Amino acid sequence: MKIKCGFEWHVQIDSGKLFCRCKSEIKENKDYLEIKRLIRPSFGESGKIDVSAEFEGQKTKKIIYKVFNDSDCLVDIDEEPPHELDRDALSTGVNLSYALNAYLLKNLIFMRKTIVDGSNTTGFQRTAIIAVNGEFTFKEKKIKIDTISIEEDSARKETENKEETVYFLDRIGIPLIEIATGIIETDENEAKEIAMQFGKFTRLFNVKRGIGTIRQDVNLSIEGGKRVELKGFQNIREMDKVILNEAKRQENLIKIKNDWKHITNEIKNWQFEDIKEIFNGSESNVIKNAVKNEKSIIGIRLNGLKGLLGTYICENKRFGSEVSDYLKIKLGYGIIHSDELPAYNISENEKNRIAEKLNCSQNDSFLFSICDKGYENSTMEVIKERLISLLKDVPSEVRLVQDDNTTRFLRPMGGKDRMYVETDLPIIKIDEDILKEGSEYIGRSVDSLKASLNISDEFLDQLISSRKLSEAVYLNNKTGLDFNVIIQVAVEDWKYIRRRFGKEIDKKDVEEILEKIKANEIVRDSARIVMEGIALTGKSVEDTITEKRLKKKSNTELKSEIEKLIKDRKLDKVDSLIINLKDRIGTTFEAKEAYRMALEMIKDEKN
Repeated sequence: MKIKCGFEWHVQIDSGKLFCRCKSEIKENKDYLEIKRLIRPSFGESGKIDVSAEFEGQKTKKIIYKVFNDSDCLVDIDEEPPHELDRDALSTGVNLSYALNAYLLKNLIFMRKTIVDGSNTTGFQRTAIIAVNGEFTFKEKKIKIDTISIEEDSARKETENKEETVYFLDRIGIPLIEIATGIIETDENEAKEIAMQFGKFTRLFNVKRGIGTIRQDVNLSIEGGKRVELKGFQNIREMDKVILNEAKRQENLIKIKNDWKHITNEIKNWQFEDIKEIFNGSESNVIKNAVKNEKSIIGIRLNGLKGLLGTYICENKRFGSEVSDYLKIKLGYGIIHSDELPAYNISENEKNRIAEKLNCSQNDSFLFSICDKGYENSTMEVIKERLISLLKDVPSEVRLVQDDNTTRFLRPMGGKDRMYVETDLPIIKIDEDILKEGSEYIGRSVDSLKASLNISDEFLDQLISSRKLSEAVYLNNKTGLDFNVIIQVAVEDWKYIRRRFGKEIDKKDVEEILEKIKANEIVRDSARIVMEGIALTGKSVEDTITEKRLKKKSNTELKSEIEKLIKDRKLDKVDSLIINLKDRIGTTFEAKEAYRMALEMIKDEKN
């Protein structure tokens, strides 16, 4: 399906925290202190409170922060001003900006982006633009990069309910690079490919790996629709399904708007009725809990809207969910509507009695909501507000991706009022040595690396995913060995030893092993045996080779051993001869050399 979209990639940098010297690592959920706060919205640079900040601020939730002694400090809990910007984080941002051929800003001005959902202890996120006007090449398409920013990550949410939200502070302050693209005209399949390719590109730099270390937001619209920001993609492989569902949702909302927008003025005059008495003796657990907790139950007649709330607007999502999700975010509870009844153990008889109580005609439908006492009017107004906005146009808003590949309302779209200048940090000039180092990354891409290294896609993917690319390039330059050999020894064998013995072989030892392979002192298959010996005994590479008798046989020695096997065991098949040879002298020879030599000797023997 044809769409217009733009990406915002948020990639965690593998360095210390951005404005303190704490470790940037995710902890186990134990051994923490707790701090309780209330976060309130503040005025932006324009003198106004941002609409998204005001929306969150209305919830007045209590925020609980769980603080770890070894990864959090006074900066993280907003009891101390930010320290100096982390140099390694800035360097990574500059390197990535150069690779995207962006125009680098030599002076950084940090801003505060108002965030009052509690995910930032300060009530804002510090962010600064590093570069602008870059580009990312995907196949033959040039994708415009509008801005590249460096910013601090938010806290890690543990739980949330109507009264409070609980966060861990281990993630707060971890440096992020945010890359925002321009508008891309594409479809859902190509959008997923672009996202996957960009994810691979970021791994060429000093960034973190694993779940949650790269987050991708998609701004999306279709013809006749409005920009919607999709957040929370957990599985990039499902991105095409999420995008298609959102595009269909907008497409169907446009159709609904065209059919029903004439009644928006009438909705403003709708009233609610108390319908709690209808449910006396109800078998529904939903109703029983409402009665037990002394909740109000209000009903609203939807004049002439029979069937609307039950209309599917995309896979697994009905129009009524748009109203219910909005109400849940604003007030903490949703709606039940007549198009889905009987359900929730609410009977057909109860449905009919509600319709009678609300004076519903044949073309009417109804909804009801279980709300807190004293919130009946607020509930009514929020429901009307959402219905009117849906029937007037596709609402421009931020939506959260769900496990079933649909999305739900999260908050209004933020605007310029979110931003104001960070007064605790000076203007930061990027050092010349960081700029000089970064200039070496100009034009770096997956394709350019593959071409310059003369390496296959498979090998490059292995090196990128194992975080061994820089090391492998260094070893290739140092030893001249093929990447196939380097990957086997420095990646696969090294990983095997770490998993089996819980020990990491020193890089210097790996380099020495590869140099001995290059010098024909040992064969490639001996590398793992040498590493096992080092892991078990702690001895040097040289001593381990000597102790395990792994020194490579000369051609003369190898020929002599093959001759003995042919004469002693009368072997005339090359395959069985090689197997017996390995049993006799171990991994001290190259199988290809022995195979060629044995083939010639067996032929000579037969002649």
